[in-house]
Amino acid sequence: MSGIRQSLRAAAILAALSASAIVLAHPMTLKGTVAAVERTRIQVKTGAEKKGETPEWCAIDDKTRIFRDKTAVTFEAAKIVVSEKVVVLTDHGSDNRITAVEIHLAAK
Repeated sequence: MSGIRQSLRAAAILAALSASAIVLAHPMTLKGTVAAVERTRIQVKTGAEKKGETPEWCAIDDKTRIFRDKTAVTFEAAKIVVSEKVVVLTDHGSDNRITAVEIHLAAK
């Protein structure tokens, strides 16, 4: 009987660890307004923040694609400004870092 219990315990631990890995690496969509922007990161205010809570920062790297309307543009050409509407598709990696995969902005 103890062998079966150990096997069940091991299976439960393995399942919990597998679920943790899935939770840690997942895509997420942030919709809101630009709270702040720098060359290497963007902060999106979604309205879901609790009082006193700061909006999430998303890293911007060389793989991040930026769209102004439906046209792909460079970071510089996008001319992102605070308070404009934005949709950011992110990847929340196992290192607990949120990285912007795509940034979508309205036409100017």
